[in-house]
Amino acid sequence: MKLTAQQYARTLFETLQDTADKDHDKVLDNFIEALAINNDTSLFEEIMSEFEKLDKAKKGIKVAEVISAKPLTPHTEKEIVEHLNKMVNGKVELKKKIDENLLGGVVIKMDDTLIDGSVKKSLEELKQDLTD
Repeated sequence: MKLTAQQYARTLFETLQDTADKDHDKVLDNFIEALAINNDTSLFEEIMSEFEKLDKAKKGIKVAEVISAKPLTPHTEKEIVEHLNKMVNGKVELKKKIDENLLGGVVIKMDDTLIDGSVKKSLEELKQDLTD
């Protein structure tokens, strides 16, 4: 049975939680060896990304992916974080991504939520309103 990156990450995360700090290196060595034996070393980056999500969730931190046409200004970034913190009643960390295909605005993905504040989306909605 082939494991997914998410399954590997959860297994590693839970194992490290149940293991003394002094034994973490041994667990990690065994984990890497298991990846090699299963020919799954290509999943390493995805596994680490999933592991990081689990670690942040344990600490009560949500990760929101913010996609914009150009880099966000520090002020805009701060406003987005403050708004999202209020929305989830917790702490949000941004993962920023640039998509030059966006005309402007931002698209935010967090868990199963998508907030499309892009100019393209606004224009599509305007076009739909005008043709109805």
